[in-house]
Amino acid sequence: MSKQLVLGAFEVMAPTFLANSWRHPLAQPEGYAGMAHWQELARQLDAGGFDFLFFAEALAYPMTPEGEVPEVVVREAVQFPVHDAPLLLSGLAATVDRLGFVVTSSTTAERPYLLARKYSTLDHLTNGRVGWNIVTSDMQDALVRLLGEGAVTAHDTRYARADDFVSLCLTLWEKGWDEQAQPMDKASGVFTDPAKVHRLHHDGPFFALDGYYPIAPSPQRTPTLFQAGASVAGKNFAATYAECIFTQERDVEAAAALVRDLRDRAQERGRPRDGVKVVNGLSVVVGDTEEKARRLRRELTDAPSREAMAALFLGWSGIDLTRFDPAATLQDISTEVGQSLLRQYQDPSLTVGQVLDGLRETMGGFKVTGTPAQVADEIESIVEATDVDGFLVEFTFGGTESYRDFIADVMPLLRARGLLPAQPRRGSLREMLTGSGSPHLPGTHPGRR
Repeated sequence: MSKQLVLGAFEVMAPTFLANSWRHPLAQPEGYAGMAHWQELARQLDAGGFDFLFFAEALAYPMTPEGEVPEVVVREAVQFPVHDAPLLLSGLAATVDRLGFVVTSSTTAERPYLLARKYSTLDHLTNGRVGWNIVTSDMQDALVRLLGEGAVTAHDTRYARADDFVSLCLTLWEKGWDEQAQPMDKASGVFTDPAKVHRLHHDGPFFALDGYYPIAPSPQRTPTLFQAGASVAGKNFAATYAECIFTQERDVEAAAALVRDLRDRAQERGRPRDGVKVVNGLSVVVGDTEEKARRLRRELTDAPSREAMAALFLGWSGIDLTRFDPAATLQDISTEVGQSLLRQYQDPSLTVGQVLDGLRETMGGFKVTGTPAQVADEIESIVEATDVDGFLVEFTFGGTESYRDFIADVMPLLRARGLLPAQPRRGSLREMLTGSGSPHLPGTHPGRR
């Protein structure tokens, strides 16, 4: 029997993710800033059997190194506006009692102590259903200006900072309190046993701390850890810390190689090969007929303007394609922002003009289009060929329309083939995604060691 997949829904608290898809008749961008929009989506995903709702983040927006913001960014909603997704979670957790939630927070923009408090609190409020997607942040040119940081930090230095950041967070979550530290004994007057709360000391290359962690252990202690870096530094970081790694491959052979590589790196670090789950992006368009599905895919692909896609590429890679000769290539270009993204477009036979024209089709993960049976067949084929553990289903138009046909028509077929559990998973997010029998980090994880 094939492995049973984990499924997440990929969202961002914004009108759209890929520019201009909000203009499609099926899009529902109006409610993105309010709670009701996301509550409706959470109910749909929960009832449909998804395991988690994943929020990407864009702390900044596309900007050139000189500080210029292309007008199209504001005019056509190119990752502008984007609201603060973690603030949604307590309301969504009160709306549904099974679905997990993963939110993205940046080690470049945040502080370890403050982030640890936020995620411990969310883990309490969600009863152990929260995950942290660890990023070092794209759109660095805008971010450093917004935060007053001066200059863009070198790529590998950002990952060194992230390592120190996560190490300190793990110390707070895992070492600050013993189990059963809160007797709350009215007779003795002991609410918390001082002997079971420990003063912590951290003196790392980027962060220092001396003191107590004032939040009691949450159901998972440490939120389930996600990571999405695809550079060498990013893969090493993911293999060290991540329990679930988000990839964005579009080619089956490349995806299979990446999955093997990530498992090899985890094993080299003393973790079991199945200690990391790999989920790849998946854009699904379903139709009653193949012709209808392909027509809808064309409409979706054609929605973003060339100008808007160039702005997206600028934000994600730091490279402004509009400044290049369309006949030039990106072969010798370097960046400190989106190295893995840029590498995908550095084929010496690929011109800048071809990159611009192809961005709408090449950004994101696997694109599967067809009837429900065709979609299920292709998903099964991808799983068998790549050994991925699941998918982040990318929203297409925004709102519940993005997932309606996939839930109604495709998921029953996957369930019948044994690719999804007969009944939706329950428990902590860690238990649902990793299959462990405990909400806590496994003993092989560096946070426990």
